[in-house]
Amino acid sequence: MSIVVVGGGAIGLLVAGRLTLLGQQPVTLLARPSSAEALAARPLSISFNGAVTAVPTLRVATSPTECRSPTLAILCVKGYDTPGAIPTLHDLDAAQILTLQNGIGHEEALAAAFGPAPIISGAITTSVDLAGPTEIIVTKQGGIGLASVGQATPLTIWVDVLTAAGFRTAAYADYRALKWSKVLLNMLGNASAAILGVSVAEVYADKRLVAMERRAFREALAVMGKIQARPLDLPSYPAALLSRAMRWLPPPALFPLLRKVVAGGRGGKDPSLLRDLRAGRRRSEGEFLYGAIAAEAARQGVPAPVNAALWRVLGGIVAGTIPWEEY
Repeated sequence: MSIVVVGGGAIGLLVAGRLTLLGQQPVTLLARPSSAEALAARPLSISFNGAVTAVPTLRVATSPTECRSPTLAILCVKGYDTPGAIPTLHDLDAAQILTLQNGIGHEEALAAAFGPAPIISGAITTSVDLAGPTEIIVTKQGGIGLASVGQATPLTIWVDVLTAAGFRTAAYADYRALKWSKVLLNMLGNASAAILGVSVAEVYADKRLVAMERRAFREALAVMGKIQARPLDLPSYPAALLSRAMRWLPPPALFPLLRKVVAGGRGGKDPSLLRDLRAGRRRSEGEFLYGAIAAEAARQGVPAPVNAALWRVLGGIVAGTIPWEEY
């Protein structure tokens, strides 16, 4: 039994590093040559609460030919890189594919390419920062949720492996409910902070912005209701409880709760969409969060004007058609 982690970003490094430290099965990180060179020069280190763990034995490959036919491939690339990763996964020829990507639509894209049977949907709630090419900092401990996309996909073995590697891991019956519940976490304070170029704390200090965040969240809940995807409590993230609060609590009770939940859930780091904008990236995972919510809402006949507007503005800033300084 062997595992290949595809993608050398913060999540890919964390998963590959912890599985390597576990030492139960051969693990390979499949990454770009620049990442491989950096890891060859300086081994991976994982920090949490001031304690640093080195992973000097991490095996790194730059081509699928170096690690073909693993039992499991774990996809950890950005959502907009999924189309480019599919040929790599074909060459890799894994028996099963687990996607830990954020957003909606990746499972469907993988199922279209490989059939649904080998695909496993995953949601990771651990918050990680990339301090350097080979240094990651766990800013908030979380876990991993798994759900089969195809009926025949066994999960018990991977729940056990990931749990042994240090992730609180649980299996769920409905992959759509799993991924949409994770989207409810990812969307909080993300596009707003990116568009305005401010911290999440600043977003949630403004009652008008918090009210807008609530509307966007409730739009997502309305779509979930239409597709019969019930909010789920994920490891370290009570999405079901938060959804009930978003629906029913009055603003004086809800807004302080949201400030605590959103700040705590990110472990103090800036949201990913803001970091991508500051890095000058011309693609955004907002497409698979707000854009995907708005698109599914349109298919289901549900209004989602806030999500549509957030993605229209954010997408325009990313594409360069809307000046960021206007906001």
